[in-house]
Amino acid sequence: MAKKKICIIGGGISGTALGYNLSLYDDAEVTLFEKGRIGCGTTSKSAGTVCLFDDSLKNRYWDVRLYGFETYLKMEKEKPGSTGFDKTGTLVCATNEADEKRIKSGIALAQSAGYTGEYITDKDRIHQILPMIDPEPLLGAGYTQDDGYFDGTMISNNFASKMEKNGAKIVTGVKIEEITVENGTATGIKTSEGAHEDYDVIIDCTGPWSRFTGKMVDLDVPIWHTKAEAFFMAPPQKLDYVFPVLKYPAFYALRAGNNIFICKSHLSMDLDNPMHAGQWDPDKLPERGGTDDYFIEFLFDQMEKDVPGLVDGGLASSWLSYRAETRDFLPIVGDTPIKNYVLATGYGGNGVIEAPAVSRDLAKYIMRGESTLLLEEWAFMRLVK
Repeated sequence: MAKKKICIIGGGISGTALGYNLSLYDDAEVTLFEKGRIGCGTTSKSAGTVCLFDDSLKNRYWDVRLYGFETYLKMEKEKPGSTGFDKTGTLVCATNEADEKRIKSGIALAQSAGYTGEYITDKDRIHQILPMIDPEPLLGAGYTQDDGYFDGTMISNNFASKMEKNGAKIVTGVKIEEITVENGTATGIKTSEGAHEDYDVIIDCTGPWSRFTGKMVDLDVPIWHTKAEAFFMAPPQKLDYVFPVLKYPAFYALRAGNNIFICKSHLSMDLDNPMHAGQWDPDKLPERGGTDDYFIEFLFDQMEKDVPGLVDGGLASSWLSYRAETRDFLPIVGDTPIKNYVLATGYGGNGVIEAPAVSRDLAKYIMRGESTLLLEEWAFMRLVK
């Protein structure tokens, strides 16, 4: 049986998860190209939260969230420490009735899958779980001890190792400079090393870079870049308790060593606000710094109101990353108007959550032609007027 030659561009969590799932098919010949290192780029700056009932993904897609979470738990069980899992639990704050309703529904879903979850209205109890916050303005909070956050780079390398064991090939330090198109069909790639390869399918998993990769095939990929501006706060006193992942509609926070990582949530970004969103070059992002005063002021205002225990803390460091967002804040997965040029991009701040389920379904579609409701709902054509 002739094997299907598949090229994956991008070695972050999207590309490696897809590479692994494709490598499970005996008739797939998979090569992944990454211009840097596996798990670098935006994956390396991911907070890695896979919370059981926050607002990052609608409860309609609960199965996607659960599949991602349990995929990483399985990895962690196979090789302890391989995903960087920190089981801190999550505290999700309800600031209005809509939040409260969504959180309660998420808790019911988590409980039905065998995980802990409770909705707390006792303000003293909320304060006991996280002494830094002011619980008085809250209607309540959802709390679980079962989840936490992972390390996106470690997960990517885990997937990469698995796909190589299954016979897939990974090429790092090599950039795709051209994608050849003949009669509306993507047929091959040319690399920075001058090599030319023909492929049956080319899959763009480059996240914020997919606008630039898309131009190689004359395709306008409908994503925006939003600013993931992250700050590391040094708390005014040593933490002597487990700091859970803290979720508010406008921002989230988690413990990072001796500091607190805090970032504006991707769903609160306004794609029509040039301060929040635009078309920028991810290659020009500095490793550290690059954050805007506007976001520093915004987050300090949020902390003063919601997490007063951090107000007197110092700013230890910061960094800027770009998220790839669509208008509906859901990824673009599957076929494009260019035949055999496939997308798995636009995950925004949800790549760690969504990549395992998307990759499972997309691999099946590429190899067996079998679509799923998820692929249909997150298809490219939904964004084309």
